Parts: sequence; structure tokens; C-alpha cells
Amino acid sequence: MRFLCALLLSFAAFAQTISVVPGLPTTGAPTTLILRLPVGVPASPVTWQFGDGQTVIGGLITTHLYKQVGTYTVTAGGQFATASTQFRVVSGLGPAAPFAISLLRLRWEDGRTDLSVTQGFTPLAAYADLKYEGTGLLQAQWVLDGVILGTFVRQLGFAGQTTLDTGMFLPLPTTELGEHLVSFRILTPGTTFQSPTLRYYVRAGEGDSLPRVEEISPATVRPGEEVELRVAGRGLVPGVRLYFGRDVAVVSKLRFSEPGHGMVKVFVSPTAKAGVREIQTVTKGRRAHGPARLQVLPRLTKRGIDPASDGGAS
Repeated sequence: MRFLCALLLSFAAFAQTISVVPGLPTTGAPTTLILRLPVGVPASPVTWQFGDGQTVIGGLITTHLYKQVGTYTVTAGGQFATASTQFRVVSGLGPAAPFAISLLRLRWEDGRTDLSVTQGFTPLAAYADLKYEGTGLLQAQWVLDGVILGTFVRQLGFAGQTTLDTGMFLPLPTTELGEHLVSFRILTPGTTFQSPTLRYYVRAGEGDSLPRVEEISPATVRPGEEVELRVAGRGLVPGVRLYFGRDVAVVSKLRFSEPGHGMVKVFVSPTAKAGVREIQTVTKGRRAHGPARLQVLPRLTKRGIDPASDGGAS
């Protein structure tokens, strides 16, 4: 009998452990403590010392509520041996709190909740600022005029803030005139507040007021040339970009000698096909055409005009 007791004491001293659930306990929430015994060791009443001055006598499983943040050493003493473990208790209002969205604000890029844009304006995006507690998965939807633009899932962690926008799908459409409503539906976690709504109004386009190139000199270029062009037109101001086609690259910004008159340097690809190129102006995501045109002449070789370059406009 003495040999058996000695064997049990030796066995328990090395194998008896305490498990803590959850692994990171929080104040104000029950912490479960489990005393695990090695196989063959009989259970007996356990004295639990929780490290905060509280002691109870119970079984192999017990629960305790910690009221303050700190590091605690828990000891469990049975008939044959004693086990202990140390762990930290964090605030129930911090990163370990249940996952929840505490704030949702919708806005446009400039911070407003109402916006007016011209027809064809792009890109247009709505923004959602969220504040959250804890760690978890956010499942939400962007909705336009009652139609779901898309559903997504995003991992959020350690209590903080984040900003999401409709650009994760597509730019908001601006082809249909009138008022449009944008909302952000949170599917999980559940919320106790109503999602706000953004408004944007699409008005008729202002095509006649867009910048246009009306004159260009020289009006002809050849493949392989780098040429400085003089342009003039209505509404040409700093910030306007010019586009001549995929085989005519703009290699310098548009420089202005006077309002409406500027200079720009281009490089014509050696493989550019002969033909007429439209000159487009690009400003605030909108394009306007001509009326000026740039003509690419056939490529010259030592034997004259290269017939391979005498094709149509590209």
C-alpha cells in the first residue's frame, strides 16, 4: 500500500497540470480552470487558490471571475499533489473583448455625405469608416439604389479602426442622371444601429466646356522621331493631359507660353503605322476629342518610303 501511494505521488507530481479557458482571460467574464490528472490517479476534493485572495474547495473543474487586470498564479491542491499555472488577465474592453462594430460612418472622399457630379465622371468611390472592438470576421455588402454591388469578408483584429471603399468592386456608375443612394450593410457581427446612407446626384454633362485641341504645329510626324509640338485650343490649362494614341508617347508635360497655347514633346514609335491620330484631352477622368489631328507619315528608309509603314491609323 505504501508503495502504491508513493507511486501515485511520484506520478502526479510530474503529470498533474492546469488548463485555462479561454487562453487569454478577460475581466468581467468567467474563466474556466481544469485540473488534469495522469491516468490511474484517483480524483479527490481540490483546493483552488485563484491568486487574487480567493480560495474554494471543489472538483477538477471550476470557474472564477477576475475583476482586475493582472498576472495571476493559480494553485490546485489535491490529496496526492499540487499543480500551479500562471497567466495574464486583460481588460474586457480591449482587444480580447467580443467582436463588435461600435461606429460606422459613410462619406465621400472630401468628407461630405452629399455629392453632385457630372454625367460620365469617373472614378467615383464611397468610403466607410469603421471602429471595432475585439477580433473577428466582418461580412458586409455595398448597396447602390437597393441593388447589391458586392459582398465581402474582411478579418479585423485587435480593436481599432479601418476604412473600406466601393473601389474594391467597381467605380460607382455616373451614366444615369438623377439621385442615387449608397449604403453599407453589415451582415456579421450583428449591430444595434441603423446604417447611414450616402447620396450623389448625377447632372447633365458639360461636354461643351471640356478642353479641346483646335490647332497643332507641326501637324505631321514620322516614325522614330521625337518632336516638340505647339498646340492651341479652348480650355487648355495646367493639369490637362494630351493623348495621341498608343504609338505616340508624350514624353514631357504640357507647358504654357500663354493661356490656351502650349508645347508638348512626343516620341513616335518606330513601328507606328502611317495615318491620322485624334488628339484627346484628359482632365478629371474625362476625355474630349479634337478637332485638331496629328498625321503620322510613312517611315523613310534609304530606298525611300517603307511600304510596310504605309498603313491605316492605329
